[in-house]
Amino acid sequence: MLTISFCCPLAHGLHARPAGALARCAARFQSSVTLVNRSNSRQANAKSALALVGADVALKDACRLQIDGPDAQAAHQALSHFILHELAGCDTPFTQSEPGSDGALPVFLARTTSPVLRGKGISPGMAQGVPVTFTPADLHLLAHSEPAADQPTQHQQLRAAWHGARGQLEREAAAAQGEAAQILAAHSQLLEDEAVEEALFSQRGAANALAALASAIDALRLPFRQSDSDYLRQRELDVQDVGFRLAAHLSRDPRLQVPVLHGAAVVICRGIMTPGQLLALRGPHLHGIVMETGAETSHTAILARAFSIPLLCVPPETHPQMQQAKTVLLDTRYGVLIPDPDAVAGRWFMLERDKPQHLPGAEAAPVPLMAPSLILLDETIADKHEAIKRLTDNLDRHRRVVSGVEAERAVWQREAVFSTALGFSVAIPHCKSPAILHNSLSVLRLKAPLPWGDGVDVRLVIMLTLSAQAQTEHMRIFSALARKLMHSAFREQLMNAPAPEALVAFLQTELGSDSAHA
Repeated sequence: MLTISFCCPLAHGLHARPAGALARCAARFQSSVTLVNRSNSRQANAKSALALVGADVALKDACRLQIDGPDAQAAHQALSHFILHELAGCDTPFTQSEPGSDGALPVFLARTTSPVLRGKGISPGMAQGVPVTFTPADLHLLAHSEPAADQPTQHQQLRAAWHGARGQLEREAAAAQGEAAQILAAHSQLLEDEAVEEALFSQRGAANALAALASAIDALRLPFRQSDSDYLRQRELDVQDVGFRLAAHLSRDPRLQVPVLHGAAVVICRGIMTPGQLLALRGPHLHGIVMETGAETSHTAILARAFSIPLLCVPPETHPQMQQAKTVLLDTRYGVLIPDPDAVAGRWFMLERDKPQHLPGAEAAPVPLMAPSLILLDETIADKHEAIKRLTDNLDRHRRVVSGVEAERAVWQREAVFSTALGFSVAIPHCKSPAILHNSLSVLRLKAPLPWGDGVDVRLVIMLTLSAQAQTEHMRIFSALARKLMHSAFREQLMNAPAPEALVAFLQTELGSDSAHA
């Protein structure tokens, strides 16, 4: 017997994809190949991806391959090459989604009077649509509706279902691309795993083929469910997906089908959606998904991110509120789900949806305090909240703040102390905060006057945002600006500047050289 000793180099352990690659390599030889996980004493047939996953091999676990048979030398050579040069490359880098800033709602959205349900964002994005409920089938319950059959008939039906599901997976994998193609190929290999065949045809006492399938899938899911690795536990969903595919070839029960979507829809899944179910739902009408639970490492989540489908997990007790709603809005960045959004939440959705994307790269150093990109002229704005959001979003777009939401919150903390309306149709909101990366002076000139508080309407908003390390000269600029604004000629120049460049040049001339750089 020949052996190969190694430590697992995979950050997520020996999960389905690398296990499948190892199984394919081992299956090329007649010799038996056994993997021994020396960290937990579990052994597995290395020609079965499911058995390998069941060995629960985690990062840095000490392992040994034992090779015995007529072509052991050739197998040893091939497997040694795989372990040394290919195994580590089988893992998929995983980038965690960016969470919301601190769990608090953005200032603009916090004004909504609609109920706000909180959850965990799994795939980033926003969505709005009609809620459509989907309940994944329970194979054991479905089996009660099927007629009884003897074991030979069950085996015949299971064999036909296996061939049908395999052909379907092969066709879908051939037509797919990217992550979808890889996941479908992994499911196809999973279906062909000898452990699946053994589980399907070893059931005794089942009333019918669907009952035998349900018991087999339970047995196959168990090693994943018992794994110490969260990443491996998520692969249980892939086994369940294969089970649903087989069930669809055994039964025509409509509960095995996903709902047909008409118009913009947010699917509310009562349970966990499998990758195959997401692919079946995918289309122009699927705008978002809500599930009861899930993890960012599941193949469902990976597909959602690949297809830019927002995916949010919320507790099951909130589902009745969603089902009674005519429309729902979700934003996974802040983990919010809003049934029947009011005007404030609806406006938030529109502003966020239409917000310009980040510009590539950061501002070149030294970063100027003022720049034409920070001047917004003759804008139509609904209210004071939108005005401040528009300015802080623009700072975010130009990478002058850590987060537009945090900058907005800092401005409002100052605004809550006293209104920054000066009179003369001018307001000067400002803040000094760690959320500010580069000191900035922004200008928003409005098409129509806007109520700012204390009975004052404004047409010109000049916002100064300073970093926590800002020097005193910037406050001197602010003081100089306030004095200048007392003069009508100065205000008229600002109100009539024909372009952002002209307004910046005028301010730099009036405020002096200190205003040139942040």
